[in-house]
Amino acid sequence: MRDALRFLTTLPLRPAAGPPAPSSVRWFPLAGLVLGVTWALSYAATNLYLGPFVAAAVVLIADGMMTGGLHLDAFADVVDGVASRRPAEEAVRIMREPQVGAVGAAGLILACLLRVSLLVLAARAPVTLIAVPIAGRAAMALLLAGTETRQDGSLAMAFHRPGRRPALEAVGLAAVLTLAPAAVRTNPVPFAGLICLGAALVAALGYGWWWRGRFGALTGDGVGACGFVAETLALIVLGLQLDRV
Repeated sequence: MRDALRFLTTLPLRPAAGPPAPSSVRWFPLAGLVLGVTWALSYAATNLYLGPFVAAAVVLIADGMMTGGLHLDAFADVVDGVASRRPAEEAVRIMREPQVGAVGAAGLILACLLRVSLLVLAARAPVTLIAVPIAGRAAMALLLAGTETRQDGSLAMAFHRPGRRPALEAVGLAAVLTLAPAAVRTNPVPFAGLICLGAALVAALGYGWWWRGRFGALTGDGVGACGFVAETLALIVLGLQLDRV
């Protein structure tokens, strides 16, 4: 559990004696729960005084602080690699460059604008935001279970071959945790979390198929970008549900 929290959050935990165990992917949704509660509380508190637009921006800031911005950097790096149109190995080298290219930065800015627009809709039920990071972390666990990871210093190397069981346990735990907003009586979409989770898992399967065909083995950037994409799709699905109530 601590391995997952150390890897996916900036919580002040005791330093690990070694690399995280591959089986710790089963606890990825728990890290998502920590982030989801942060999203919901920061949104609700800010929206109360400053409105939904500022609240949406505060959620992005809080998320970046709680994750160390790893998924943001990963998404920008993957956009740079894809935009290069180079062969797989060259594209992966571009992703690993410390500088973010103009295309990667533009892609990240546009994606964050989309996320802000979708987060504005959460003003109708901020508690539903709890489910989105949970869904994103479950998607990462599923991706790691179904895709080979590079053994050349990539961050994904620590989670090489976690096995199907930890991934299935992660999905099961995510399903339970995404039901938490259903306990709030005023929630107009009590089962939205499960639908968001389903969308995120479909995104992970599609992303994994695309990555294997384009780049082969998985990198740390590939994992982080998958979580970002899955979260964004979950936000879109959540927005569609909230827009109907």
